[in-house]
Amino acid sequence: MRPEPYVTLDGSTVTELIRPETEGSRNLSVAQAVIQPGRSTLPHSHRNSEEVYYVIQGQGTLRIGARQVEISSGDALLIRPGQEHSAACIGASPLVILCLCAPPYEHEDTQVIGGVVT
Repeated sequence: MRPEPYVTLDGSTVTELIRPETEGSRNLSVAQAVIQPGRSTLPHSHRNSEEVYYVIQGQGTLRIGARQVEISSGDALLIRPGQEHSAACIGASPLVILCLCAPPYEHEDTQVIGGVVT
């Protein structure tokens, strides 16, 4: 059974696909994040987890620190622990990102930098 999506601390809608508690993964979590057109996530960082964003569909921008890049289907980017990052959907359809975190994602590991979800 697929878990229910929820809105996470950064403002994206997330469905957790692989978790230590449910799938027995020791070192990795996998989630699908959806950002609606014209919306963005709050700038945030993860103290301990490194994260890979793999774009499944849509177009957007990803800001990692001072660097901002356009992203689209098939792109993969590494976000190191402590790096501030945020994503925005700039296309007409939702931006869907597969988020892989090691160690697994924990709310307590996420630090929201500030701003307002748009």
